[in-house]
Amino acid sequence: MFSKVLVLALAGSAAAFAPSPAFRASTALNVDPNPKPMTDEQALEMGWSMGGQAHTKDPAPKVDEDPRKTIPQGESFEEYMKNRQAMGQ
Repeated sequence: MFSKVLVLALAGSAAAFAPSPAFRASTALNVDPNPKPMTDEQALEMGWSMGGQAHTKDPAPKVDEDPRKTIPQGESFEEYMKNRQAMGQ
């Protein structure tokens, strides 16, 4: 009885170290994680500009009725450098 259990245990442990089969069916979806918008509506929804470019940190100023969509005029690089020097950085 003990020898049968021992043989089964050895066979089971040997199967754990067997190489995996060469072909495995993939369950991953082939979806682009960064899709490009197809229409202007999709571009706005995805946060892209109308030219198909992602928004940059230097957007053009825009005034909208909804204050959440208003983009104020940012300071120029020269103004930024002057302010930075004035702060002592």
